[in-house]
Amino acid sequence: MAQRDSAVRLTLVPLDNAPTPLVKKVAARLRRIVPWTIKTSPPLTCQPCGNQQGQVDARDVLLLLPEGEWHNILTVGITDYDLTVPRLDFVYGHAMPERRTGVVSLHRLQSVSGSPAARQKALLERACKEVLHEAGHVLDLVHCQDFTCVMHYSQTLHDTDAKRCAFCPKCLIDLSRMPENVDPDR
Repeated sequence: MAQRDSAVRLTLVPLDNAPTPLVKKVAARLRRIVPWTIKTSPPLTCQPCGNQQGQVDARDVLLLLPEGEWHNILTVGITDYDLTVPRLDFVYGHAMPERRTGVVSLHRLQSVSGSPAARQKALLERACKEVLHEAGHVLDLVHCQDFTCVMHYSQTLHDTDAKRCAFCPKCLIDLSRMPENVDPDR
């Protein structure tokens, strides 16, 4: 198990219809991958308005999440809403680094084939990758050219499945240059 590093504190927030047990499994899996303090919060009701296709603007959801005060304290919401942003048909997730928040949608990460156990395993792995990806954006990382890096842009589920649930060496170096401001109340 990775040693805890208090430099980054990530809170995962189940939103509306997101299954809290899955969010807790994402947190547990990420604790084994990154040396961050990761916790889950109680579910948050946000019920944003959708467009004619039933999609929700990811930016509207992000504005409902609590804004972080410190560079190293971030929040990622997890929802089942089908998310969109201007100029894109859909997104798996979106981040607002200036607010220290991100959001991930489970809606398009779900498999339609395979056994129920295989579908749940694929959803968990994809959700972990997308949460880590959005957390990377909140920490000011940009998209990576390494297709195996979690920061590589995913246009399709194949892209998400092809990348690892880990930062590449270049992104780890960029993370190591992150400002070290820590909550003074600690």
